[in-house]
This record gives sequence, structure tokens and C-alpha cells, in this order.
Amino acid sequence: MGLMWYLMGMGTMAAIWAYVSLLGRYQLDWKANLGLFAAFGFAWICIGWSWGSFAEGEPQSGAMGLISFGLPALILLVMSWQKFILPNKKA
Repeated sequence: MGLMWYLMGMGTMAAIWAYVSLLGRYQLDWKANLGLFAAFGFAWICIGWSWGSFAEGEPQSGAMGLISFGLPALILLVMSWQKFILPNKKA
């Protein structure tokens, strides 16, 4: 379980680094920021829930965590990218 928290911390830092990189390339408004934050939140919960469930021997709960939180994270990320981030590329 300690490895999970360590890797989630590394993933959080990678997400912050990617966000700062996006700020340099794209003009992000409040809708883009909200979409990215929500996608990150769902992904973070998905990883924690699923990893914890699989580690405790509850694979059905882990699979439901992947579906319930992972799918909305992917949908939010793709929709935010297409609708709010990609059209606002800096010149």
C-alpha cells in the first residue's frame, strides 16, 4: 500500500508538470482548468480505489472502480482537450 501512495504522489507531480507545460503552449480558460482538474480527480480516485481493492482481494470492486471513475476521467479529459484546450493554441 505504501508503494501505491508513492506512485500516486509521483503521478500527481507528473500531472502538475504536464499542466505547467500546457500553460506554456495553450491559453487555458476556466472551463479548460475545470475539465482538467475534474479529470485528474476522477483518475486519482480510480487509481486509489482500484489498486486498494485489488490489493485487498476484492477484484470485482476494483473493476467497478475502474469503470465508475476511470471512464469518466477519460471522457472528461478527451472532451476538455477537444473543446476547450486544442482550439486555444498560442501563436
